[in-house]
Parts: sequence; structure tokens; C-alpha cells
Amino acid sequence: MKRLALSAIILAVSAASASAADLAARPYTKAPAPIVTIYNWTGFYVGGNVGYGWGRSNLDTVLDPTSSWSIEGTAFQNQFVALSNQRLNPAGVLGGVQAGYNWQVGAAVLGVEGDINGSDIGKRSIFTGANPPTVRTFNESIRNDWFATFRGRAGYAVDRTLLYVTGGLAVGGVKGSWDLSSTNGYTKTAADNSTRVGWTVGAGIEHAFAPNWTVKLEYLYTDLGSINYTSTYVPGSTFAPPNFNYIEHLSQDFAFHTVRVGVNYKFGDAVVAKY
Repeated sequence: MKRLALSAIILAVSAASASAADLAARPYTKAPAPIVTIYNWTGFYVGGNVGYGWGRSNLDTVLDPTSSWSIEGTAFQNQFVALSNQRLNPAGVLGGVQAGYNWQVGAAVLGVEGDINGSDIGKRSIFTGANPPTVRTFNESIRNDWFATFRGRAGYAVDRTLLYVTGGLAVGGVKGSWDLSSTNGYTKTAADNSTRVGWTVGAGIEHAFAPNWTVKLEYLYTDLGSINYTSTYVPGSTFAPPNFNYIEHLSQDFAFHTVRVGVNYKFGDAVVAKY
């Protein structure tokens, strides 16, 4: 009886082992790849900026040799020109709006941007010079009320941070003036207010602090060329036509630096998934 029970147990264990061997092995399942999100710079954006500008403006005076200046001595002519020719250093605040579009290919970002800005960049200088017994007072100024730029941008993106260079066309209003009064009654004036076309170049850094919002710090150097104008007599001035006719031709160049802080809103998906 014991032998019969022992045989039954051995038979049952053998059958169980055989059944276990016939079961299929559990398949191996690979863990899913982690999802990584990266910032996408491609898209249209709009924003605003504020900043500060400073620059220089050289005034160049040319005495018309066909006018009454032809009767004056060279020393006096040189003295007058040296006193009249001044360098002004305009400065002031600015602010405006911008819009643009970026294309991102890998880490490279190419784009176009346009902006228009109101400006308070200007300078007025009043100074005197003596040619005894006459004292002459010059009042010279330069001012920019607005400017716009249309630029290309090329940059390198490190996820949410973009380093870029930029450059292109610049357009702006330039106002210049030159006034002269002297103790012998000689009074003249000259001014020009023109829209000038020039160029601009610079660099910046932009960072996405939220999915659709970026902040940027940008430097630009802008050159708007020169304005040119000719002096005229103030009514009642001495040494005026018909007996005399002194003519001065004035030229003022205008170039300036700007540092701006801006905020942009980007339309569309700003973050994409990378597996």
C-alpha cells in the first residue's frame, strides 16, 4: 500500500513538471522611450521694446566761394569754420513695436523682423566765439523722433535660448538746425527735417520664459547718413543782400547706438516632443 501511494506521488510530480515545461516563456517587453520636449522657434511673433540710444553728429560747414565769403581773408574764414563745425552727442530714450517670423532647422534659426520706434534721441549746443570786437553765438541741434528697421536674423538655438546676429535697412527722421547771431547784427538760420535711409547691424539674445513668451536683449548700431541745408538771413540782419550775401552750406551726419529690452508673443506650438 505504501509503495502504491509513493508511486502515485512520483507520477503526479512528473506530470506537473512536464506541464510546466510545456508553458510558453513570458515575452520581454522593452520600456518605452522617455519623451523629451524641446522649444520650437519656428513661427510668427509680435512684441514691444523699450531702450536707450546715444550717438554722434558732426556738423560740417562749407563757405560758398561764390558768395561774399570770397572777399574775406583765409584766417577769418578758417576761424569761422572751426567755430561752426561742432560734434554733437545726442542721447535719449526710445520705444516701439516689432514683428517677425523665424524658421528653425536643427539648432539654426533664420528669421526676418521689422520694427518702428518713437525716439527722443537728440542734443542742442549753444556756444560763443569772439572775433573782437564781434562775439558770435552758434545754436546747433540734432534730433531723431522716429526710426524703423527691416532686418534679417541668423542665430543658434540652445533649446529655449537663442543667440543671434542681425542687420538690414534703417529708415528714420532726422532734424538738424544751425543758427548764428552776432553782436554786430549779423543773424542767420538754417534747418532741415528729412526722412533718411541708412543701415543697421547688431546682435542679441532671446529666451523663452514661457511656452509662447520670450524676452530679448538687443544691441543695434544705426547709421542714417547725412542731412544737408543752406543758411538764410533772418529779416533785419546786417551784411545782407543787396550789398552782401554770405552763404554757408551745412551738413550733419547722424549715427547712433541703441540697447533695447523687448518682449515677444509667439503664435502656434512653441514646444514639440522628441522621442
